[in-house]
Amino acid sequence: MIDYTEPRFTTPICTIHDVAEIVQMPLETVKTWAGQRHSRRQMITRLPQEHRGWPSIPLVGLAEANTLRALRGVLPPAEVEAAAVWIREQYTTPYALANRRLVTDGAFAYVQENAHELYRVTTDQHAFVEVLKAHLRPLVFDSDDYPVAFEVRVPGVVIDPRFNAGRMSFERNRVPLFAVVGSLQGGDSVDEVMQQYGLTLQEVAAVDEHRAWAAAAA
Repeated sequence: MIDYTEPRFTTPICTIHDVAEIVQMPLETVKTWAGQRHSRRQMITRLPQEHRGWPSIPLVGLAEANTLRALRGVLPPAEVEAAAVWIREQYTTPYALANRRLVTDGAFAYVQENAHELYRVTTDQHAFVEVLKAHLRPLVFDSDDYPVAFEVRVPGVVIDPRFNAGRMSFERNRVPLFAVVGSLQGGDSVDEVMQQYGLTLQEVAAVDEHRAWAAAAA
């Protein structure tokens, strides 16, 4: 039995700007999918903000955005919404766009032909599934087929709502990424950072390589 009150479903960990940066999708597109454009259907789970500018997207919403990003890779923009709606209706489980079964069951994409009918996309099914498999790589799934964490571009660093309020952290020891970036920007040497946070040379080097991105995203 899945507990949909768990933090991965109910704890906001990202702003819409964060989501756009993480999944590499245009900000205006993410705003649309998150329901900020009332003329379009909301496709990304967004929770009420406690304060303006605070996070509103839970982990499951980040995963949904990642799926939509993948659909944009194989379908024309005008057809993405119809395909996403079909997937959500095909899978009776909540948050179907965030569920691993989307790929393991070999989901077909459908697009809207007119106001009343849908037809199967002519895109090669194998190519479609391969694109969706690629989108799954950043996601860490639990046995219930829902994600528990999202791997970011810094190796070993994840977004996990169970730790550090969902802030980007090293999966191995839960050290927050922003702390490591702050130490490097403050002039600490690599050796000092390694000793202070219990990180390896490779881990600190990876943060340093992506320092500009991490400083903005973490």
